[in-house]
Amino acid sequence: MHLFRRLISVVLLVFVATFAAAQEVGEEDVKAVETITQKIEQYAKQVEAARDSDQRLVELGVEIEALEKELFNRGVKLSPRLPQIKLRLDQIGPVPEEGQGAEPKSVVDERQKLVEERGRINQLLGILEDQSIRTNQLTDTISEARRQLFTDALSRRYDITDAFSTELFTDVGDSITSLTNRIHSWWQFTWRFKSQNALLGLGGVIALTLIALLGLRKIFSGWIYRDPNVADPSYLTRLTTASWYTILPTALTWLFFLLTYLVMSFLGVLRDDIGQILSTIFVCAAIIILVWRLTEAIFAPKLKQWRLIDVSDHAARPLKTFVVLMVVVSTGDVMVTQINSIIGTSVPVTIVKSLFTAIAVGLLLISIAFLKPFDRLLNDQSLVKVAWPRTIKWLLCFAGAGLIISALSGYIGFSRFVAQQIVVTGAVIATMYLGIRTARAISEESAFVETSLGKKFLHNSRLTESGVDQLGLIVGFAVTALVLAVGLPLLALMWGFQWLDIERFVISAFTEIQIGSISLSISSILIGVVLFSLGLLLTRYFKSWLDGNILSRSRMDPGARSSITTAVGYIGVAIAGLFGVTAAGIELSQLALIAGALSLGIGFGLQNIVSNFVSGLILLAERPFKAGDIVEAGGFTGVVKVVKVRATEIETFDKKTLVLPNSEMINSAVINWMHKTALGRVSVAVGVSYDSDAQAVHDLLIEIAKDHPRVLANPEPFVDFYNFGDSALEFELRAYIADVGFSVGVKTELRIAIHQRFKEQGIEIPFPQRDVNLKVVGDSVSQVLGNAAQAAPTVIKTGKTPNLDD
Repeated sequence: MHLFRRLISVVLLVFVATFAAAQEVGEEDVKAVETITQKIEQYAKQVEAARDSDQRLVELGVEIEALEKELFNRGVKLSPRLPQIKLRLDQIGPVPEEGQGAEPKSVVDERQKLVEERGRINQLLGILEDQSIRTNQLTDTISEARRQLFTDALSRRYDITDAFSTELFTDVGDSITSLTNRIHSWWQFTWRFKSQNALLGLGGVIALTLIALLGLRKIFSGWIYRDPNVADPSYLTRLTTASWYTILPTALTWLFFLLTYLVMSFLGVLRDDIGQILSTIFVCAAIIILVWRLTEAIFAPKLKQWRLIDVSDHAARPLKTFVVLMVVVSTGDVMVTQINSIIGTSVPVTIVKSLFTAIAVGLLLISIAFLKPFDRLLNDQSLVKVAWPRTIKWLLCFAGAGLIISALSGYIGFSRFVAQQIVVTGAVIATMYLGIRTARAISEESAFVETSLGKKFLHNSRLTESGVDQLGLIVGFAVTALVLAVGLPLLALMWGFQWLDIERFVISAFTEIQIGSISLSISSILIGVVLFSLGLLLTRYFKSWLDGNILSRSRMDPGARSSITTAVGYIGVAIAGLFGVTAAGIELSQLALIAGALSLGIGFGLQNIVSNFVSGLILLAERPFKAGDIVEAGGFTGVVKVVKVRATEIETFDKKTLVLPNSEMINSAVINWMHKTALGRVSVAVGVSYDSDAQAVHDLLIEIAKDHPRVLANPEPFVDFYNFGDSALEFELRAYIADVGFSVGVKTELRIAIHQRFKEQGIEIPFPQRDVNLKVVGDSVSQVLGNAAQAAPTVIKTGKTPNLDD
C-alpha cells in the first residue's frame, strides 16, 4: 500500500510538471498578441475607408467581434500562469542576503526565468487590455457610422429638374447596353465551355423540383385545394387552406430558385456579377409570387365562400391587382437598383427610377382608398356599395399623397424607403397575421379535431379525441413560433438591418442577457431546465429502485420506508434545482440575498403564509389526498377540487366551495375516503317486530344486498343483529361498493329495496308506541270521558281542541 501511494505521488508530480511546462509563455504567445494588434490597426483603417458602405461596416463589425473573442481567449490562457509562477517563487524563496551562503545555480536560473516570464505575461495582458478597449471603440464607431448613413440616405434632398436632362436617355441606353453585353459575354462563354454542366445542373434542379411538386400534390393536395362546391366552409377551414395555399407553392418556388442558384454556383457556371444579378432576380420573383398567392388566398376573387376578408365581389379583384402592382413596382425598383450597383449608372437614372416608384405606389394607395369594397343591404333588398371606414380611407390617402409630395420635393431616399416598407413590410405582416390567426384557430378547443389532419391522427393513431385536441394546442404553438422565427428577421431586413446584425443579435440573445448584475442566456436557461428535468426523472427512478429493490427486502415498517423515500425525493429535487439554477447562470449569492429578504419578511408576520406554503409543498409531495377524493376536514365533508400551494379547495355536497389553508390540512386530522382505493362501505339500519323470524330477516337482507349491482361480492356483505330495541329487533346491513362516491345513492336504493321486500314477505317494520296515562283530579273517570265525548263534535267542527280542565 505504501508503494502504491508513492507511485501515485510520482505520477501526479509528473502530470503537474508537464501541465506547468505546457502553460509556459513563449514566443508563440508574443507573436499571437502582436498579430492581434496588427489586425486591429488594419480594421481601424478599413472602418474609416468603409464609412459609405453599410454592408461592409456590418462585415467589419462581425470580424471585430470575433477578434474580441480571440482577445478574451488569449487573456484566459495567459492569466492562470501567474498564480503558478507566484506559487513556485514562494517555494523557492527570496534571494538570500549577503552572508547567508550562495544558492545553487539551478535555483538562481529558475528564479530569474520565472521573474522574466511574469513580467512578459503582465506586459502581454496590458497590451490585450488596451486592444480590447480599442475594439470597443471601433464597434462604437461602426454603429455611429451606420446610423449616420441611414440618416443621410433618408434626409438627403435632390433637385428633380436636373435629373430630367438630355443625358438621362443616354445614361439609360448606356446602362442597358452594359447589362446586355455582360449577359451576352457570360452566355457565350457558358455555352461554349460549360454548357454541359449548366444543362445537367439545371436538369437536376428541375427534376428535383418536379419530384417535390408531385410529392406535395400527393400529400398536401387536399390542404391547398379550395373546393368550389363547398357552400359554406368554416373560418378555420378557410384560414388553414389559405395558409397552405400560400405557403406550400411559394416554398416550392423558392426551393427551385435556391437550388438553381446553389447548383450553378457549385458547378462554376455563374460569374460574380451574373450571380449577383441572378440572385436579385430570384429574390424579387420570390416576393412577387408570395404576394400573389397571399392576395389570391385572402381576396379569392372567383371563390367568394373561401374569402378571408368580407369584401364585395366587385372589389376583390381590384384590391388584389393593386396590391400585386405595388409589389411589382417596389421589387422592380430593388432589382434595378441592385443591377445598377453592379454595372454602374448615373445619379439622374437613380433619381428618376426612385421618383417613378414613389409616385406609382402613392397613386395605387390613393386608388385603393377610393374603392368601395363593401356591400350594404337596404330595406328594399337592394345592394349599395360602401367605402372604407373614414379612418382607413384618409390614412391611405395621407400615405399616398405623402409619398408623391416627398418624391416631388426631392426627398427621393425617404420616399423610396417608405414606399418599400409600405409594400414589403405590409406583405410580411399580412402573412404573419394570417399564420398567427391560423395558429390561434388551431389552438381553440376541439378545433384541430375537426380538421382533416386531426381526423387522420384520430383514425390512424392511438390518440384519443382529447389527445388530438392537446396535439392541436402544440401545433398552434409550433406554427406561432415558426411564423415569428421567419417573419421577425424578414421585418428586420426590410427596415435596414443586415443579416449579420440579426445573426449577432440571436447569438447574443442565446449567449448573454444582462439583467442588472445577473447575466443570463436563453441557451443556459434551457440547459438548466433540461438538467432540472433530468434530475427529477433520475430522482423518481432512484426512489422507485430504492423502494422496490432495497427497502422492500428489509424488515422496515411501511411508514419508515415512506419517510426514507420521501426524504430521498426532497434531496433529489434540491440537488436537481441546484444544478438547474447553476447551469442557468444564476449565482447562488443572488439567491442568498432573496432568501435573506424572505427571512426578514417572515420575521415581520409572514409566518402563516410561509407555513401554508411549506404545507402545500408537503401536500403536493406526499399526496395524502388528490383532486377528486372525498375528504372530511375542518368539520366539512366534500370533494377535493384542487390542491394549491397556499390552500386546498373542497367542494361540499351542497355545491359550496370551502378553501382550507394547507397548514390546517397538515396539522389537523383529515379523513380521506379514497386515499389508497375508492372502495367503501355503506351501512343501512332497520328494525323489525319481535314476532319476525330473525334468521329469515338476516337472509333476506343479505339477498337484497347481493342483488344490488354496485355491491361487491368480495368482500361479502354481512348483517349485524346488534340490539333488542324498545319496539323492534335492530339489524344493520353492511355492504362494500367499488366507489364510495356512490354511497348516498346506494344506501337510498337499498332502503327502497328493503321496504318493498319486507312488505312482500309480511315482515313488519314497527314504529315506537307510547301509552298515555291521564291523571284525573276531582271528577270521576266516567265524567271526564263523558266530557271528552261531548267535545268530540266540537273538535271536528271547529278544529280546536277543548281544554279538558274545563
